Amino acid sequence: MSGSRLATLPSRLLRLVGFVAVVSAGGGGLLHHGWWAVAAMMSWTGWVIWIVAPERPRWPTVTCLVAMAIGGGLTTAWSAGSAITALAAVFAGFALLEEPVAVGAVISALAMFCSGVSELVSGDEPRSLLAVISGALVMGLMGWTRRQSRISAGQNRLLVEQNRVIRAERDRAAALAERGRIARDMHDVLAHTLGGLVLQLDAADALLEAGEVDRAAERVRASHRLAVSGLADARQVVGALRAEGVDLGAELQRLADDHRSGGGRVELRADADLRGLDEQTAVAVSRAVQEALTNARKHAPGQVVSIDLRTSATELGVVVTNSLTHRLGALAYSGSGAGLLGMTERIRALGGTVSAGRADGRWTVRMAVPITTPSSETDAAQQESEKG
Repeated sequence: MSGSRLATLPSRLLRLVGFVAVVSAGGGGLLHHGWWAVAAMMSWTGWVIWIVAPERPRWPTVTCLVAMAIGGGLTTAWSAGSAITALAAVFAGFALLEEPVAVGAVISALAMFCSGVSELVSGDEPRSLLAVISGALVMGLMGWTRRQSRISAGQNRLLVEQNRVIRAERDRAAALAERGRIARDMHDVLAHTLGGLVLQLDAADALLEAGEVDRAAERVRASHRLAVSGLADARQVVGALRAEGVDLGAELQRLADDHRSGGGRVELRADADLRGLDEQTAVAVSRAVQEALTNARKHAPGQVVSIDLRTSATELGVVVTNSLTHRLGALAYSGSGAGLLGMTERIRALGGTVSAGRADGRWTVRMAVPITTPSSETDAAQQESEKG
């Protein structure tokens, strides 16, 4: 905003109309009253400069209003237009947004004092002075109301801008969270699928060298099935699609079958009803188990992986464990450590806990996730609406 920004065109037109009205209302007769004509010329000069003065800096406007209050007040007894000038100065003084209210009070006091001097010199009745003072009080109140209205409008504009910034930041945070979710999904899917493919193809290569073509062909077909499954998962993640009604039991069984097809061994035990879990919980648990299987394939190839799921009244407990071995898989050093971090972020986002470590010659991953069913979410929403 420029420092010499001009007032709006309607405001300048209104000031011009006021000046014309003041001069028309007996302005010419003031020129025949000797020294009082000087006061009239001062008020008119203030009018003219006020019409064209820039809004910033403010001192030209304040100076013009002071001149109008003094000049108009001193000639009030001889011209109704002068009274208009004084009252206009009072209104504009209180309406100045970037000046303290004291400026308006000073301008109002000058207008009333000079009007009193004019009435006393002319010998008019006190009623005229009382009318001018009452008018100054009314115009001052109107100017102060205008000032408050402009302040409220400015605060509303600021609030709207702040809300826009907050919405933009919230949308940005949501986009970043969604990108993180997609990145974790891509890591889990690709690590699981590509790791299985490497093991399958290594086994096929070894079988071909041994001359066992049939068994090598079976390994290649298993690799194909694993690649198709991984491609379907990757398409779902890239499309940012959320599955509807995820069956956690079926998904865990599919992961176990994929692990077995890659030469691994899995024992899946589910002492829980997994069909009523909400979508977010089912997806988070299945991805966490998928990551645990991928890590077992890397660091403990050939070892039995046990997956146990149990439910209580409030949470679902998942334990994935396998024996430790000194024989590492071909992909043991291929990871970046993001898998365990992503697993932890998923579960913690649901209010759950994750722990992983060595104990009694085994590697164990424990997860506890609060149980939330779609029906319970609906009941909670209904209760909140009833409270509201």
